[in-house]
Amino acid sequence: MTLPFKLVSADSHIAEPPDLWTSRIDAKFRDRAPRLVSTDDGDAYIIDGAMTAAGGIGLIATKPKYLDPHRSFGMKGFWADVPEGGYDPVARAEEMDREGIEAELVYTSFGLGLFALTDHEYRRACLRAFNDWLAEHCAGAPNRLFGVAMIATDDIDRSVAELERCVGMGLRGAMISIGQASGEDYAEARFRPFWSAVESLEVPISLHVAATETGWKNTGSNFADFSCVFTPTMYAITAMIFSGLFDQHPKLKVLSVENDASWPLPVLERMDDRWVHDQLWAPGTGRAAGIISGRKPSEIFHDHVACTFMRDRTAIVNREIIGRNNLMWGADYPHFDGAWPDSAAILERQFDGVPLEDQMAIGRNNAINCYKLPLELASEPSPAEERMARVH
Repeated sequence: MTLPFKLVSADSHIAEPPDLWTSRIDAKFRDRAPRLVSTDDGDAYIIDGAMTAAGGIGLIATKPKYLDPHRSFGMKGFWADVPEGGYDPVARAEEMDREGIEAELVYTSFGLGLFALTDHEYRRACLRAFNDWLAEHCAGAPNRLFGVAMIATDDIDRSVAELERCVGMGLRGAMISIGQASGEDYAEARFRPFWSAVESLEVPISLHVAATETGWKNTGSNFADFSCVFTPTMYAITAMIFSGLFDQHPKLKVLSVENDASWPLPVLERMDDRWVHDQLWAPGTGRAAGIISGRKPSEIFHDHVACTFMRDRTAIVNREIIGRNNLMWGADYPHFDGAWPDSAAILERQFDGVPLEDQMAIGRNNAINCYKLPLELASEPSPAEERMARVH
């Protein structure tokens, strides 16, 4: 059996080509542009002549995954082993056809680490160059690839201008840093024009794993840090809910991306409980108005937040708690731990025992609705269509 509908991936990636920044960044930063360098040990991206912690491209040099989907990858790798679909939209469309995917929301790869740059003017130039390239890349496979822009939030007037520019270029979503190096949260007054612009433009905002100014490692164990990598996003979204941000901006949609989707399970009921029992001492900070709509925190989550996952049977089984409309599948192509190759078969196994209506929502329709994609929603076949399918 195969899935009776085409998938829409709410989290896929590109592999930045070697000349993306050297050919596009503002001339004043050309000498500092992120670039790919080759060594005997492999190829790596560097910034200002130095390799970043995640500079090695081994995690996207994943052609060997076709031979062994369970292979372990390290940071070392060569550009020749990056799947062509990571940077060529025509090859990407062919890959999607093989995988049973009609469309993908497309994020950066190397650029996830750019939010940590402390030279903000240089960072804006890097993000702008990426956004330009991504818009052109997605235009090479119209109605198949939908790009997610990278937006810095250090200067809100510029943030709004860049968001408007990216939407004008056809990009469908925007990614911002999970945390602020300044220690601010997103309910601070200076962010209000940005959230108002987001509402007006109807752009879903993503908090993608590892895309942050503040770092995400908390222990000396990579196993522990990667297992709990969702926690910065969990804290950020929980703070957004309690701050009243979603009451102040009722059309705002926020996505937790590549954090998998089980993390709300221990949080939703606890948020409601704390909201009831901690009213006298918890508000304290005076930094935001708090929840004024009368909704419970869990209700705000269900109205405004969605979570993407690659493989998360726990979330699927508990979809009534997290929300059937709050879950979206993502392939994570071409990254090393993505739910590919053979995406449809992998997801079909995850869907064991799940009604077709819920499968279609999680594997396709929720992403279409969230991003208002120009694609048809999947629907259950009529009895006549089922009979015809059996005949053929």
